[in-house]
Amino acid sequence: MAKRTKLEKIDGLGPREIRDIRSSIRQVWHRSHARALCVKRCIGADGFSYCEKCKKRAPKVFIDHIETVGDVDAGFIKRLFVPSKGLQGLCKKCHALKTKMERKRKKLTQKKKGEWY
Repeated sequence: MAKRTKLEKIDGLGPREIRDIRSSIRQVWHRSHARALCVKRCIGADGFSYCEKCKKRAPKVFIDHIETVGDVDAGFIKRLFVPSKGLQGLCKKCHALKTKMERKRKKLTQKKKGEWY
């Protein structure tokens, strides 16, 4: 059985509290006007949703920030609540590809800074 290690709290906030804060703020963003405008922008004349990247019809579009929102810090809310032109509607495949590339880029950046072990 693997031994669990207790993570240190930073500034009184542990990983669990940070996750909960991020989740709560994202729930508010989910109802934002900018997000609703982006969803409308993805609806074609025929009433179906279309991916803004590959232009293919999609059963569901995922609203994605063009600039990565990143970690909860002093600028998190400002990066999250952007105008609708800072958002894009992507199909599942395009969204998964973009997310994978962002995570890889973040990992490489952390390696270069010596933050990744």
